[in-house]
Amino acid sequence: MNPNNLKINQLVEIELNEGHKTEYLPSRIEEIKEDYLYISMPMRKGTLLPMRLGQEIKVITRYKNSTVGFLTRIVGRRREPIPYLIINKPEVILPIKQKREYVRLNVSLPVRFKIIDEEDKNEIEEGITIDISAGGVLFSTKAEVKKGQKIEIEITLSLEKTFSCQADAIRIFEKAENNAIWVAVEYNDISEADRDRIFKFIFEKQREWIKKGIT
Repeated sequence: MNPNNLKINQLVEIELNEGHKTEYLPSRIEEIKEDYLYISMPMRKGTLLPMRLGQEIKVITRYKNSTVGFLTRIVGRRREPIPYLIINKPEVILPIKQKREYVRLNVSLPVRFKIIDEEDKNEIEEGITIDISAGGVLFSTKAEVKKGQKIEIEITLSLEKTFSCQADAIRIFEKAENNAIWVAVEYNDISEADRDRIFKFIFEKQREWIKKGIT
């Protein structure tokens, strides 16, 4: 990818490594200069994350259905008009392949799903998300779901935004309250457009909560 193809308002992720833990925090390109990029300051659990000058970071984004990234350094920080970081503009952006943990957002959203079986006679069940990421979702339901089952799931992000895909139930947590269980699923055939849609939803919701003072 040519660095000149980067766009203002393009969503990116910042990869941070702390010990043996790697996390990916959503950000966005706010301004582009000849030698620098201005990106929104990342957040962790609804709180702006302080980052030091000179710190090396990896920036990841999507380009033509591929994941690409580059290494850069933080050369400045600003608080106004919005909190953002100033980083060196890359000379080259390379394709990357990696399985990663996506940022999770604690939020309640409506869920509709159906367990897939050979006879395909299962009814539509309902639930509420506990948290959501671009890789999977944890939701609460009173329906019976077993580990290893495949489901068709539909999640409403907003009045105008709904996505659906197949997913695998990878963990089940028994909960005493209201006879509900918590089901952790991993998407297995989600489109990159829908994955980007979830990522954008998480980024915008975090920014909205920061403005309202919600953590």
